[in-house]
Amino acid sequence: MDKDINGQARLEAHVEKTLHENNVVQKDLINGMMRSEKVSCSYEDGTITFGFPVQPWQANRVGKLHGGMICSAFDMTIAALARFYAGENFAPTISLDVKYVRPAEVGDTLLVTARAVSAGKRITQLTCEAVSRKTGKVVATGASVYMNVDTTKEHK
Repeated sequence: MDKDINGQARLEAHVEKTLHENNVVQKDLINGMMRSEKVSCSYEDGTITFGFPVQPWQANRVGKLHGGMICSAFDMTIAALARFYAGENFAPTISLDVKYVRPAEVGDTLLVTARAVSAGKRITQLTCEAVSRKTGKVVATGASVYMNVDTTKEHK
């Protein structure tokens, strides 16, 4: 999104911290069970891409990846990018809109790319796209809005 010299290093460190939290600290929760992995990140482009292996427990009644799992993969990837832009602030999801394009197969890997459209002082708007690693085809697209909440100023 801009040319901050240290931005890429900060984003890389943030992604590593996020994946550690997801896969180690939260290993028994949905975040850990999703087994997210880093694919790429670009400070200049405002993107993070995580890979999510499509596991048998995530299948729906017809044996394809359950739509809720796609939504979870979107939320995890987008949230990582929204939290990066929020800094020390809390960044809750305001909305997440998902459009399903085609099914994903068990045994495939879902590649989810989140892109910051606008990272403002209070609101961050992002888009996302899930692609099958095996076919390269789009599985789903989405858009999300996150709020940057300054926890030092908010009242309970």
